[in-house]
Formats: sequence, structure tokens, C-alpha cells
Amino acid sequence: MSIKRAVRRFLCFVIVAAILGTAALLITLHYFSLELPDHTSLKKYAPDVASRVFLEDGSKLCEYSYEKRYFIPIEKVPQKLINAFLAAEDKRFYEHMGVDFMRVARSAIRNLQQLGTGKRPQGASTITQQVARIFLIKNNEVSYVRKIKEAILSYRIEMALSKQSILELYLNQIYLGVGAHGVAAAAKIYFDKTVDELTTAQCAYLASLAKGANNYHPVKNKKKAIERRNWLIDRMLEDGFIEKNDAEKAKLEKLEMVPSEKTANAEYLSEEIRKHLMEKFPSCSLNTDGLIIRGTMDARLQNIAYESLRKGLENVDRAFGWRGPIGEIDMDDADDDDDIVSELKTIEAPAGSGEFRKALVTEKGKKKISIITENGKTGEIVDADAKWMGAKVNVGDVILVSKVKDGANKKSKTYNVRQVPLVQGAIVVMEVNTGRVLAMQGGYDFSISEFNRATQAMRQCGSVFKPFAYLAALENGFSPNSIIDSGSVEIDTGAASVWRPRNYHGALVEKVTLRRAVEKSINTATVRMSEEVGIDKIAETANQFRIFDNMPELLSYALGAGETTLLRITAAYAMIANGGKRITPTMVDYVQDKRGNTIYRITDESYDSDEEFDVEYPPKLNDARQQILSEQSIYQMISLLEGVIQRGSGGSAKVLGIPVAGKTGTSNESRDTWFIGFTPDIAVGVFVGFDDHSKGLGRNATGASTALPIFISFMAEAKKFFAPKPFRVPHGIKLRKIDLETGGPPSPSGNGSIMEAFKEDEYDGKNDVKSSTSNSILQRLSAEGALDVLSPKDDAFDNRDEEYTGDKSIFGIY
Repeated sequence: MSIKRAVRRFLCFVIVAAILGTAALLITLHYFSLELPDHTSLKKYAPDVASRVFLEDGSKLCEYSYEKRYFIPIEKVPQKLINAFLAAEDKRFYEHMGVDFMRVARSAIRNLQQLGTGKRPQGASTITQQVARIFLIKNNEVSYVRKIKEAILSYRIEMALSKQSILELYLNQIYLGVGAHGVAAAAKIYFDKTVDELTTAQCAYLASLAKGANNYHPVKNKKKAIERRNWLIDRMLEDGFIEKNDAEKAKLEKLEMVPSEKTANAEYLSEEIRKHLMEKFPSCSLNTDGLIIRGTMDARLQNIAYESLRKGLENVDRAFGWRGPIGEIDMDDADDDDDIVSELKTIEAPAGSGEFRKALVTEKGKKKISIITENGKTGEIVDADAKWMGAKVNVGDVILVSKVKDGANKKSKTYNVRQVPLVQGAIVVMEVNTGRVLAMQGGYDFSISEFNRATQAMRQCGSVFKPFAYLAALENGFSPNSIIDSGSVEIDTGAASVWRPRNYHGALVEKVTLRRAVEKSINTATVRMSEEVGIDKIAETANQFRIFDNMPELLSYALGAGETTLLRITAAYAMIANGGKRITPTMVDYVQDKRGNTIYRITDESYDSDEEFDVEYPPKLNDARQQILSEQSIYQMISLLEGVIQRGSGGSAKVLGIPVAGKTGTSNESRDTWFIGFTPDIAVGVFVGFDDHSKGLGRNATGASTALPIFISFMAEAKKFFAPKPFRVPHGIKLRKIDLETGGPPSPSGNGSIMEAFKEDEYDGKNDVKSSTSNSILQRLSAEGALDVLSPKDDAFDNRDEEYTGDKSIFGIY
């Protein structure tokens, strides 16, 4: 055979082989292209983005998401972070069209060399191929079939999208460990920074997580994480992305995970905001739509409320005694303190123990109890707590403690004994003029129970309801100095049943002014007044203040037999504090979508003005809020509730030294105890009670002894953020001096007199008080008719025989 013929045959063979190879390649590509997903969908990329709640000071309260991801446009990503990912994943990204054939060849040779070794085949995926796999194929199986599909899709993606768009998809979607999806979320979770704040070393670390993120945790696998980061820094130097000096400096930088600082302990409020938004936007997904929410919470007040409630509930719980240790350790099995500490760490602390420390009782003597804590510190229990534990404590018991705070002696080795209380409660802080909820703690600890006792618990409101009964009276002919019959009452309820409302400790009072009936919370006076005013009018008043949706017209409701939530009753008191203006509690100021468009804003109807401003005079603002009752009656109630603080069951709050008003409340058998107080700026509601409605707090427990101390603890700190000011006296109110007990003219000496608030038509202009004594006092309604009708004369102010001269210290439910 001639050489020419051989060459021709060889060329024919090559041509046929090329044709067949091309055909085979085209058939293969066509085959694998038949069921590939639509790559053009990437043009409409809309990632699942967390919705975030921010506060007025710019701090983040919480976020709602399935995945932690914050979308960031590629133009906002710093170049050094992009370079780090290019060095780690695809240094020829800007040169290839989806597949880097040089890397494919090197990878193929390497994999052939590893055949039979059992090692996992190495890939040569470009960033574009990773985008194809993450978004379209969604399969991490290592196979050549998948690689072929990736290659086809990668080419199509390169044809459809710009390189910058591909990078944007990649950097926002890639998983980087600890729940972080995308570079923005990773920067925040690992380093508590935005991407533009990252150092070169931190950029290198994040990029090193693109493969096997869980293997390079900065705490659990710190050594491997640093080695991986430094390897990538060398790659960045080799690829010309950084200078040698920068590389050496980056390698010396410490790798430390910086947790985000917690704005406040506000899990209950965060969950309440979530529920509110889900009701408001049922078609939106909080977990995916990337909403930006402005919350009403004040982090300073929230932290104070959190601490005040926890401390208050712990104090109430102490009255029930120490319940015993949370575990035991056999001292004979421990060779030294290190063994004890190791054992302590294995014992699970109860939910809600928070910052309490576990400690082992190592010695119990007549005068001291010695301990060693879980962090190896030794100390002694304070005497009062040692007595509180009593004989129940023994050597080897594991207890909860906290170090005594002693500013003068930071090396103090004394500890308090702690226990997670069984009694529960809630606190709500509300801005009185707007209804904005500034703080809310719905229980001792969210980890114990997610049930929010501020918004979900329906509890008997007790005497905190009485101001609304008396408001109805003030709107219907009564004045603060009206004389009310407060003798014993028996009400025939039918079916041979008689209701006999009693005063606190069974105190008996015949006659009392309306003011003293409120200040001393006299049940019998409230029932008689309610019958005369009409329970229908009281129900109407309660409904106007939205305490109930539709209050039943039952006399027992005037004493607080009805059930409501702490949020509702606090809002009602806020409406008294603001002069009787209608407000609606809210926890959200506004909501924006992820593009920054405002889709919801609370209607600010506080003030409006259609008039043009005059430079010489301040603008005239029209208060657009609905006036529920007359300003004059509302102010009279404010004055009465200030009296509760000055002379009634709220007397402990006088220590605050600021204008404050409020009311205590206690239901039957002390199952529910309350205090709702307010200043001209904020209303604060506190509830304390067991979740089990059948269980009371003890015979002597009252709102004054359980809820009021929490209010005082809160206000003692919160008052620093509000300038003290008196309550505004509206037009139509005249302040005149009267005798506190009789409601008549003051005595010549002036002792026992107060300044009382009267409406203009209740005062005749002279230095005395117009009688407003009720003429038709409640008659006994029992079938026997044994109780005489008590009808004070119109001139009761001058009739000294009508005055009450008995015990004036105990009148009603506190």
C-alpha cells in the first residue's frame, strides 16, 4: 500500500470519526437537554429573604425566616470579598463560558490516578456550574450525568446572564454554615458585621466555607478553620488579588466568632409582632418576603420590664418556700474540684434558669453553707437564704445560685440561692397618647412557656375595673365628694341564692365619699353606686374603653368579676391617662416590602391641621382622636387614682416621687393580682398569678403586695427617660379645698383637707361645696327585706351624725 493511500485512509477515518463523534456529542447533548430546567428563570431570581424587625434606634429586634439570608446587590459586595471567592472557587471565572476545560482536564487526570483508592472524585465546577446545581439541578450526587447537565446549563446561563448577575446569584444563595445563606448573612452571623466592614482575613474565611462549611467552624474546629483560611490567603496572593504584606498581616489576624449583641429579652413581643403581621398580611410570607418592620418597642424599657418582672415573680415565689435541689452528686465519687465541676456541667439546668449558676453544696454547718459553682468558684450562701432552705438542703445537693452584687467588693464570695418560680405574670408598658407598646414581657421566661399572659390570658380583673364603674357614675350626676351608702348588701340572684359582696377583711362602713370609696376600694359602696347609676351604663362605659367586647349587665362585673387581658385593661387606663382619647394598642409603626415601599403604617390620628402656619403664632392642631367621655370626668378619675397612690392601696408608689396614678386589684382567693398605673406619658400594667386558675397566691396576697412592687421596680428605672410633669387639668375643672372624709367644707384648722376637682356645674362659686349627695341609694334586694333603706339627706355635708367615724384604715380589696 502506498503512503498516499494510507494517508487518505487515515484522513477519511479521522473525518468519519469526527463526524460520528460530533453526531454522538450532539445526540448526547440533545438527550441530556430534553428534561433540563428552564435556565431563563434565573433572570427573575427572587430569593427567600428574612423579614426583620428594627427599632427606632436602628437596632434589630428579631427576624422571621426559614433560612437566614439578607439579599445584597452585587454592586454592594466589596471587591476583596469577590476576589476571595474567585481564588477559592473559580479564578478563571471571567475567561470561560461556563466550563473551565483546563480544570476539567486536570481533575480528570487526578481522578484517574485515584482510582481504586476509595477517595471521593474531585470536581472542577466553576461558579456558573455551582449556580446551575444550586438553583436548577438541586442535586449534590457525584456523577458524570450530573456534570454533563451542569455543563449544558452553565453554557446556557452564560449566554443569558452577565458575569455580574451570575456572581450575584451565587453570593446570595451559597450556604456558608451555621444557618447562613449568602455572604451578607454569613458576615453578620460569624462576625456581626456588614460585608463592607469585613477584613481581608474575614473575607478569606467566608470564602473558604464554600466547600464543607461545617468542617471549618471557627469555634468547634478552630485549628482546621485557620489552616483553611490561611491556605486561601496564599491562593489570593498567588492569583495577584492581594500583596505579600497584606497576606502576612491577614494570616496573623485572630479568627474569632463574634455573636450579635442581643438588643433586648423580648421573645414574647417578637412573637406577638409575628402574629399581628400574619393577621394583617395573610397573603405574605414573613419567612420569605423580606419585609422591613419598624417596631414600637423601646429596648431600654423592655430590659427594665424584663428584669422587674423576673425579680418580682421570684420574690412572690419565695413565700412558697424552697422546693429543693435540682440534682445530687455523690461526693465520694469526686476526687477533686475538677471532677465536681465536670459533674455539675452534666446536670441539666431547669428551663428559665437563665444566668443562674449551678452549684454543689460542699459543706453544711450551723452558721454557713459552702458551695462550689460550675465554673469552679467557691463561696458561701448568704445567711437569709440558708435559713430559707432550712433542713431541706444537704451536702451533695445541686442548687441554683447567683453571686451577690457588691460594687464595693468585686471579689465577694457570697451567693444567693435561686429557683425558677412557679408563679407567673406579665407586664405591659404603653405610650398613653398613641397606644404604642413600648415593652411587653408575657411570662417569667419564654423558654418555659410561650403562652403570653399579657395578650392571651383571660383573667378576672378584680378592683382594677372599678375606675370604669365610677367613671360611669361621674358621667351621670355623681361627683368626687358624693356620699355613698356602703353598708352591708345582700342581692337575691334567684334560685334561693343570695350574693353578699364583702369588703377586704370584712370591714364594715356605713357611708363614704366617692373619692374614699375609690381610694379604699370599698366593694359595698361600689355595688350600691352601680345599682343607682345602672349596670347598663357601666357596661356601656366598659365597652367604650374596649375592656370587654360586650360586657354582661351583671352587678358582679362592677367589682371586677369579668375576665379580660392585661393588654386590654392597660390600654383602657392609658385612655384615662391621655384625657379620654381613643387609642388602639400597636406594636408596629410601619412595614416596608423588600424594595422599600411602605405597605402599612399605623394611622397617626393624634393631631392634624388643615390651616397654614402663621409665623407669629404656633399652629393650631386639631386632636382627631375620638373623645370617649368628657375630659372633666376623666380628669376627676385621674385625681381619684392619684389619691389611691397618696392615701390608698397604692401608697408604696409614693417612693417614686413623681406624679403617678393607678389602682390595685385582687380577685377571689387571690387567684389574680394586678396593678395598673400611669403617668402623663406611659401606662404600665402588671399581672401576677398562677397559670392554674384554681390556685391562689395565699390568703394575704393582694395586688399591693405582688404586682405593685413590680410596677415600682420598673418605674424607679424608667422614670429616668421621662421628664416629670403633672397631669393636665382641662377646661371646665375647678379645684377647691374640701374635707377628705366628709366631702364637705374643710375644718377651720385645715387638717385632713385636700384639693378636689369639680366640674363647673358642681361648684357654686363660693368657698364651699355644693351637695351632690345621691338621693336614691340602693335598697336591699333580698326577699326578706330585712335591710333598712339608707337615704342620706341633701344637707349631709352639714349633718355630722351622717359622717362615718369608724376605722378609716381598711376599707376594701387592695
